[in-house]
Amino acid sequence: KTGIPRGTLEKYVAETSTPSFFNALKIASALKISVDTLAGLEPSKYGGSSSLDRPDFVTLPIYNEIRASAGPGAAVPATEQADGVVAFARPFLRDQGANPDRCSIIWARGDSMQPTIPDGSILVVDCSQTEVVNGCIYVLNVDDDLLVKRVRRRLDATIEIVSDNSMYPPESLRSEQLSQLRVVGRVVYFCRTP
Repeated sequence: KTGIPRGTLEKYVAETSTPSFFNALKIASALKISVDTLAGLEPSKYGGSSSLDRPDFVTLPIYNEIRASAGPGAAVPATEQADGVVAFARPFLRDQGANPDRCSIIWARGDSMQPTIPDGSILVVDCSQTEVVNGCIYVLNVDDDLLVKRVRRRLDATIEIVSDNSMYPPESLRSEQLSQLRVVGRVVYFCRTP
């Protein structure tokens, strides 16, 4: 369920290894519990009930099966069922230019956005930001392929879908092709694997 190799999980159980933040997220999501519960933190340490119930935090749905391709494209999954939640401070997300109540978390797959976004990074996507701002990074649905790319507008009304990895040439969509493009949202934050 976690996608973590059995040998790695056995090391966690034997306490000879400690999970990275990303693996802790995967385990908590698979068990449908919070990372706080997984870590054995008592809610009272946060001065109240659950730390997730504080008004300055928002819980974002995390979708472990949805992976935006930083490469040639990933098929949009048949289901969009959230696997769990991750709490973020509302002020932090606002500082990133996000609407905290419209954000969700998915994963990046591939190397086309390296060095900016490495393979396996988690992406916080603000789904309220669907109007293209030149040069920003978006999650895009192009003909049912889910991509994470930088987007540029050109004066001739062409949209360029750009990879940060120079090994991948930009792709252009002319105005008559724009019906194939749906902007899912802007990537406002990402966490890379250590």
